[in-house]
Amino acid sequence: MRHSVWSLLVVTPVLAQIGLAIQLPEGCDYEKECIVELGGSRCGDGSPSYFSFFPKRDSQDLVVFLESGGACWSKDTCKAGHVTRLSRKPSRKFALKEKGLLDLENPLFPLHGSHLVTIPYCTGDVFLGDTETNYGSENKPNLIHHRGYRNVILTLEAVSSLFPNLKRVVLLGRSAGGLGVHGHVRSLDHYFPQSQKFAIADAGTPFMPPYLREDAYLKIMKAWNAFGTLPPLSKPGGINHFGEVLKFNQMQFPHIRFGLIQAYEDSVMTYFAKSVGAPVPSEAVRRSMIEASNTYLGLETPHAKVFFLNGKSHVQTKKDLAKLVSEETSLLEWLNGMFHNGEWENVRPDLHSQ
Repeated sequence: MRHSVWSLLVVTPVLAQIGLAIQLPEGCDYEKECIVELGGSRCGDGSPSYFSFFPKRDSQDLVVFLESGGACWSKDTCKAGHVTRLSRKPSRKFALKEKGLLDLENPLFPLHGSHLVTIPYCTGDVFLGDTETNYGSENKPNLIHHRGYRNVILTLEAVSSLFPNLKRVVLLGRSAGGLGVHGHVRSLDHYFPQSQKFAIADAGTPFMPPYLREDAYLKIMKAWNAFGTLPPLSKPGGINHFGEVLKFNQMQFPHIRFGLIQAYEDSVMTYFAKSVGAPVPSEAVRRSMIEASNTYLGLETPHAKVFFLNGKSHVQTKKDLAKLVSEETSLLEWLNGMFHNGEWENVRPDLHSQ
């Protein structure tokens, strides 16, 4: 598969050394954002996708960012605003300008100076789908290409060919992209075996039955063929929900530091829970978070921690990291501990309110 993707990129040789690209795609240069067309990638309407690329000169670090944008799993949800986009985004340069974690120019932030690859989200499947689903009829088809999983794999394959010797690689996802992170920790490990690796899921609520209705959960995952892309269950006979995925990741990849960041009453994820008929929508996010931390990540796991906070806010890493505080710990302090092997503990207000 590596050669099939590589043949789709026209490249220009540059100096090869640790952390520097052996070659860059045509039209790309250091310190400038560019768009890289990605053959084989698909958006929900069947149009081809791409990834954006901001290479930094002399950097040995890479951030791969999975965008947010909702989800859809039926004819109604794919048309009713549950997903931001199912068509190709305009091929324009869109380097993020923010005060948060993706402010790669801020020397006080842990990702300062990293290359940035952004994978657009246009498949409605939280980057886990690998199928085409007809939500119409044979006579009036409504075909949606849920190929988010493949888009990530194609991108990681292409980028790992460009940068085979990176020192550090970070997989960051927000909201839908945060859920995608859960399913792509093993992809990260596969394509960057020699690099130090980190994964961050921001507002990627690890939903699971019984906090979501089991039948609704199964319907969504089957619509995307997500059970064909997620890692296997730790034991047969259960449901492969996001808690099980977290458990698989923390057991199989102890060399990857993983962080889950989430507000207990996240309004966007609560709306999603309500839309799929959660038994208690107002508690679905909170209970899934706590269950994930207690049971599937484990409170004493050294390489997997959570940063939980009170409130309804959705997505935390795009905010002022130094000012966002939970349990007297700022998100910036927590992230610096994660990336620099400093003090890094679970931040769980619920443990002190019981």
